[in-house]
Amino acid sequence: MPVYLLLGDDEERKARGVEKLRDARAAEAHDAAETSPETVVSALNSYSLFGEGPFVVVRNLDAWNAAQKAKILGYLEDPSPEADLVMLGAKLGAREKLLAAVKKAGEVHDFKQPTGKALARWATGYAKKQGLELPEDVAEELVTRCSDDKARISRETEKLALYAEGAATMEDVEALCPPDLQSNIFQFVDALGAGDRGQALHLLGALLGTGEPPLRILYMIRRQFRLLARASSLLEDGAPRPEVASKLKVPPFVAKKLEEQARRTGEEDLENALALVLDLERGLKGGSDLSEELQVELAVLDLSR
Repeated sequence: MPVYLLLGDDEERKARGVEKLRDARAAEAHDAAETSPETVVSALNSYSLFGEGPFVVVRNLDAWNAAQKAKILGYLEDPSPEADLVMLGAKLGAREKLLAAVKKAGEVHDFKQPTGKALARWATGYAKKQGLELPEDVAEELVTRCSDDKARISRETEKLALYAEGAATMEDVEALCPPDLQSNIFQFVDALGAGDRGQALHLLGALLGTGEPPLRILYMIRRQFRLLARASSLLEDGAPRPEVASKLKVPPFVAKKLEEQARRTGEEDLENALALVLDLERGLKGGSDLSEELQVELAVLDLSR
């Protein structure tokens, strides 16, 4: 009865871990946010026509509460001997019974994703395996454009390896790896929070240059400030980053950036920003005779004071 618990925020390593354990077998995947533990237990107790035990993967384990996790504990007391169970989550408390049970019956692995310069160094090493030279400054730009999303960084690196001749340049990254809208939004909100009007206007131009309509950009900005307000409240209550990610339903790297921004932004600043965004929404929905681009630019001028 192999059972594995893969924790941490490095989704790319966890995905590779699942593939290694699966070893080309058919996998039955479940999302804890959408599936009951009873369904998972039923899957574990089933068999294929060829008599092969099931390989069951449960993602987003953090979505289950203690009572739901207890159902898995019950299964581990009398497991199906041929079944493999792999559970993926962000973090389990040191005193959680499920963590102790898996440590006793199987294996627990904690994969923490590198960030910033460490992630750029990882990208450089990964590129080398693809036969590509990725200079440090180019790797850092790639990491920024991918919003610290390691899985996307690996995909973009593979694409660069096919395109570039031996070594990737900054021009290659600019040509092949467009920045995430989410990445630009984070940088945009950072600039607003820091009162860096010039940078905020520059990033607004970049957002508009992607072809995104002003109203959609507004919704992204509003969502970002709302997430920031909720993250700030959770952090004030002492919530750890994995809990913030789980409650806000955002990836770990997004929770990290929200935490960084929340520590630099006051409650009054957030309230004022949300009020200005609401005024902009009214204007973009017909409440102003000004052009949409000009309305957004004026709002940015106010937000960056």
